[in-house]
Amino acid sequence: MKQVLVSKSAFFNHVAILQDGRLIDYLFEINNNQNVVGNIYKGRVMNILPGMEAAFVDIGLDKNAYLFLDDLLSNKFLKEANIKKKDVTSISKVLKIGDELLVQIVRGPMGEKNISVTTDISLSGKFIAFIPNSRDVNLSRRITNPDERKRLEEIGRNVLTNGNGMIIRTFAKGCSKEAIEKEYKMLSNVYKQIEREYKYSYAPKLLYKSNSLIERLFLDYIDSSVGEIYVEDDAERDKFRDMISTLPGDDLKDIKIIQAQRVFENFDIDRQVRMLFDRKVELENGGFIVIDVTEALTVIDVNSGKYTGSRNMEETALAINLKALEEIARQIKLRNISGIILIDFIDVKKEESLALITAKAKALFRDDKTKTAVVGMTKLNIMEITRKRNTENFYNLITEECTHCRGSGRSLSKLYIFIKIETIIKNIKYNTSAEAVILKVGCILYHKIIKNCLDIIAEIEKKYDIRIHVKKDSNILSDEILVGKMGSIDYIESIKDTV
Repeated sequence: MKQVLVSKSAFFNHVAILQDGRLIDYLFEINNNQNVVGNIYKGRVMNILPGMEAAFVDIGLDKNAYLFLDDLLSNKFLKEANIKKKDVTSISKVLKIGDELLVQIVRGPMGEKNISVTTDISLSGKFIAFIPNSRDVNLSRRITNPDERKRLEEIGRNVLTNGNGMIIRTFAKGCSKEAIEKEYKMLSNVYKQIEREYKYSYAPKLLYKSNSLIERLFLDYIDSSVGEIYVEDDAERDKFRDMISTLPGDDLKDIKIIQAQRVFENFDIDRQVRMLFDRKVELENGGFIVIDVTEALTVIDVNSGKYTGSRNMEETALAINLKALEEIARQIKLRNISGIILIDFIDVKKEESLALITAKAKALFRDDKTKTAVVGMTKLNIMEITRKRNTENFYNLITEECTHCRGSGRSLSKLYIFIKIETIIKNIKYNTSAEAVILKVGCILYHKIIKNCLDIIAEIEKKYDIRIHVKKDSNILSDEILVGKMGSIDYIESIKDTV
């Protein structure tokens, strides 16, 4: 049974989704910094970048949004501009500075990257996504039954009006025509209001705000597999009841909505969430995985650890890889890892082993809410996965670059400290007449030197006949070793306690 836990704090809202007590999905939102993905704006083109085939669009936020040529050339835009896609050879051909556009955010701010927008507008409901200016009826690939696909497509064709299309979502399986038509009309009215505001407003302007965390949770995660929803206040309980009551049928009517205090603590969620900080994740069979997140990609390494398995190396490696893959899929979803993901599996030799790993990966990601593609395996047993990037991942949200190691995750070794100090002293010896020097270092490096390096510093003093004093400077946040003062022994001795 699935359980959904909703917890709110003074600055942070988060949702835990459990399957038999185990965390399988984790959603979060910072107060006063709500999700902007899905927001619709009237924007103004501020700059054209022909070399990048992109434009900067002012939508009223702190930074201008990025509009790529491919995201510009939606069917709606081409239709309104009365141009053919094949005739567009450059973004400068179809846009100029000062043009006004209806755009929707498809990717939020991530690190140094700007918000990204598209002219391909859509509005999501529980059963369908409303697609303006399109006559298409598309279906979720997760609806696999041929008869059901045919039934839903016929319903969609009968419901379409005013040249607006739809994508029928997975939740529509078994849904009646009346329910789909009701939602289609509701979303159609929302879009008509957006069009009216666009026509009579000045750019930049927010025309439509995307759903709140609770609404997104209801639209994308609440289905008949959910048995209980735990909330902490009356307002959230009533909101869930209202949303469920508006849906046709009885699929969600049996969900229990339970009001309780400290729901995360009661289910020991904090312990499971803390695991998302860890670089190393243990597996039940004794193996483990290591997750390294970089700016460009994420690398996940599979290790056998304490697992010994059978006498057959191929079978042992396959068993570890398949078990690791289950945890990897869970961690990717929980941490919202996106972009390029490389998984370094333990080597297997047989083609059927590689095929089993690939097939399992595709099955595990088939129901992922975020668009994910398993590209395949290389000859080195490295799997490449791409996952749509639209919001900041959990790792970047709850961590920041260490000012000491500057994001490398490593600090200077004893060997490098010796080399660095000797280089400084050698330069002083052969370029000055100084008899003593004060070296200034940050707090972390100071304690490392005092604990491990005093004997080597004594040897450097003896070799170059220069007395060395090491002082802690809290203003130095990195691994730098700086020369504070140098001069005669008497001078340095007189000031060393004041520097």
